[in-house]
Amino acid sequence: MSDLYIRALIFAGGLAALTLGADWLVRGGSRLAGQFGLPPLVIGLTVVAFGTSAPELVVSGGAALRGEPGLALGNVMGSTVANVGLIVGLGALIRPIDVHRRLLVRESPLLVFVLAIVVVLSWNDALGRLDGLALVTGFAIYLFFLVRWGRGDESGPAHREGDAEGQARSTGRDVALTLVGLAALLVGAHFVLESAVAMARAYHVPQTVIGASMVALGTSLPELASTVAAAFRGLGDIAIGNIIGSNIFNLGFVLGTAALLRPLQLPPLAVARMVGPALLFSVLLVPLAYTGMRVERWEGLLLLVGYLGFLYWIF
Repeated sequence: MSDLYIRALIFAGGLAALTLGADWLVRGGSRLAGQFGLPPLVIGLTVVAFGTSAPELVVSGGAALRGEPGLALGNVMGSTVANVGLIVGLGALIRPIDVHRRLLVRESPLLVFVLAIVVVLSWNDALGRLDGLALVTGFAIYLFFLVRWGRGDESGPAHREGDAEGQARSTGRDVALTLVGLAALLVGAHFVLESAVAMARAYHVPQTVIGASMVALGTSLPELASTVAAAFRGLGDIAIGNIIGSNIFNLGFVLGTAALLRPLQLPPLAVARMVGPALLFSVLLVPLAYTGMRVERWEGLLLLVGYLGFLYWIF
């Protein structure tokens, strides 16, 4: 068996570990958050959205520590484009996605604003530790207000009366599931990074391109699974909310953490080729969703075609 096939198998195995780890992390973390009294809205926009973005965090953070800034940036920006173009597009093709007005009034403009900040900070083809600190701090402020707004949600979980010993056992299982999920994420990220860098070098493909295509598609699998499932069930708010929350997490926390771990000296034209399309797709989502407060099938097809155009553009 050739070295290429071995690398491809390692890459696929790493992606499987990332996907399973994210699923276990979301399941365990969501139940723990519910036991602490967080309402469903906050759980959906934090634990679920951020848990499905955990692969991007460990992969981009690991790439930064390895001195692979192109891979770190490509993964974040490629995932941002894939979340809107591929995942929302595919979900809308399955079933038109109804969108709550609040997501368009508050979260969508915030996503565009965060992307604009990334464009400004990275305009000199670098993201230093101060830039990373600014992104992480901004994300922390967003998270604070998100939890504060969500606390007013009357649909929060009721505090269940029950056997304390049974609740303790349940909490223990949830903690164990969360920790196992985290371990699977770390192991999967290691194998994905090793194989992706090796394949990029073997075929002389820029790491930014590998990160924005193969790696980004792989790390976006949890978002794809959750959004398609929500679309099948007609849960438009969950489908769009998961994507917007994940993208804000990717741009604020993931990219900021990567820059904090190690300053990112970006390849020439990386901002124009990667950050520009991410900004375009995020802006495009707002008017598409505003037409009838839903993303129709033809709009989903438009997003998918746009995503294919993005892949052609970067290659």
